[in-house]
Formats: sequence, structure tokens, C-alpha cells
Amino acid sequence: MPPAHALVAATDSRWFEYLRDFGQAGRLDEVNFWRPLAQNEFKALSVGEPFFFRLKHPVNAISGYGYFVHATRVSIQLAWEAFGPRNGDPTFERFVSRIADYRRETPAETALGQRELTCIVLRQASFWTDERFVAWGAEQDWARNVVAYKRYDLNVQPGATLAELLRNSGPPELGDSFQPVTNDKRVWAESLAVAREGQGAFRVRLLDAYQRRCAVTGERSLPVLDAAHIQPYRGPVSNHLQNGLVLRADIHRLFDAGYVTVTPELRFEVSRRLKDDFENGRDYYALGGRPLVVLPHQATTRPSREALEWHASNVFR
Repeated sequence: MPPAHALVAATDSRWFEYLRDFGQAGRLDEVNFWRPLAQNEFKALSVGEPFFFRLKHPVNAISGYGYFVHATRVSIQLAWEAFGPRNGDPTFERFVSRIADYRRETPAETALGQRELTCIVLRQASFWTDERFVAWGAEQDWARNVVAYKRYDLNVQPGATLAELLRNSGPPELGDSFQPVTNDKRVWAESLAVAREGQGAFRVRLLDAYQRRCAVTGERSLPVLDAAHIQPYRGPVSNHLQNGLVLRADIHRLFDAGYVTVTPELRFEVSRRLKDDFENGRDYYALGGRPLVVLPHQATTRPSREALEWHASNVFR
């Protein structure tokens, strides 16, 4: 179903220009359109709807867009770990300094503890060259007093003009359900290393779905929590939430190596090979046979039965 609405957001020129130069031909798989304070919940768009960048005076024009996938409040440290330079700065120190400028505090105050900010996560972002900019002002119902953003109906003008600017159909991982991937759709960089698209978005979305806890143990210590793919990454569609589990880092490694699995009935199982290969594993066997202790509240984001069957057949020892 095509998106019904779009957002046009006032955009910082430094953020825009850095990311336009950082991307390949002005394109990035994901970016964090952050807001400096941990503000109220963002409800202006539905998942998969377009989010347009509007540069402020004197440009006063739309300069690109991305697709909205998630909004969350996270620590500044986690925002950097998830998105790195895709936050719009080359280093963590520069990122903190920019947030401090907006908050009118020192970088030391901003970086203190687990201070939070709002992350608006966008996929398939496109940053246009100057000649592609589209003037956007009073004639498009953009008032001078708009501080943050304005929502438009894509079926009527001026929103219909925005719909004409879209050049792709949105992230493939936002479908209704996940089926294990049969064709490898990964993007390979020139160095022959896999470019794992959308990993930051996958991580923050999955962490929020699992209430930032390990599905097996209930562990809450964020530094040791991983966003695990059930079927390994085979392209952006692999980032569907039904192909994910939040796992403690050690359990994630065992899961990827096939020494543990989660059954289609959502029970944790440990292979006998763990003891055979390492003469150990007592702490993990104590968890064997138990149901998962944390699951997403929404049934539509819980693990795909087909993905779990794939892991049991193709990875579990």
C-alpha cells in the first residue's frame, strides 16, 4: 500500500551537507535525524512514510528525503554506536559538541552519564545536489513560524508534489511478515566486504521491541545486548523484526555458531555438541528447555516460525 502522508522537516544545513558528502552519490542506507532533547513520542508519521528534508533560510527548499522506520529515545552513546557518522558528524566528540551547542551546555555536561536524545531513524536516505532542490514556502502551506515539521496528505496538493518526488518504494524489511531469504541480496563493496545495510535501524527497533532485555535471560545491561538475526543477513529484507532476537552477547555467539537455538514454540535449546566440543556449558544447559522470558508485546513483531525452523535445520548442531 502506498504511503498516505509525508513530513517536511526543518533541517540543519551542517547535518545535511556532511551526510550528502559522506554518502555514495548522495545516498545512504540509513541516517539518524536526531533531536537534541529527549522529547515526547514522535507520532507524526507511520512506519514506511517519507520524511523530506527542508533547508532553512536562505535556501528554503526541499533537498532530499528518507523513509521513516522508527523513533526512540536512547542515550547519546547508543545513538553513536548504532549510527556512527550517519548521525551527521565524523567523530563522537564532534557529535557530542553539536548536541551541546543546541542544549547550551558544555560537551562534558552533555556526555555525562546516559543522557538521552530523540532519534528519528530513516532508511534509504537521498541527499540531492543543489540543482535538484525544490522550493518550498508559503505557496506550499509552509508558514514562517513552522519550527520543526509539517505533515502533508500525499493525495492532494501540495502533498501530491511530494509524492512525485519519490524514486523508490521504501525499505523491504517493513513488509507484513518475514520468510527466510532464498536469494542472496546483499550489497558488496569494492573491497569485497559485505555492506550490511540498515543495521543501526534494525538494532534500535529490535531493542525497543524487546523492552531492551535479552529474550533468553531477561538481562537488561545494554552494553551486552545484541540485535541478532535468526537467518543471517542476506540483504535489507533480513532486517525484518520477525527475523530478530535480542540476545546477550555470549548467547548470540553460540546462536550464530549453532550451539543454541530457539524452537518454533519459542523455547531455548542447547545442543549436546557444546559439552562434547568444549567440555563445558553448565550455565547454558541450565537454561535449556525454558520458554523465552521476553517477547515483543505486538504479535506481528515476534519471531517468525519459518525463520526459527530455518535456523534449527541449517545452523543448529
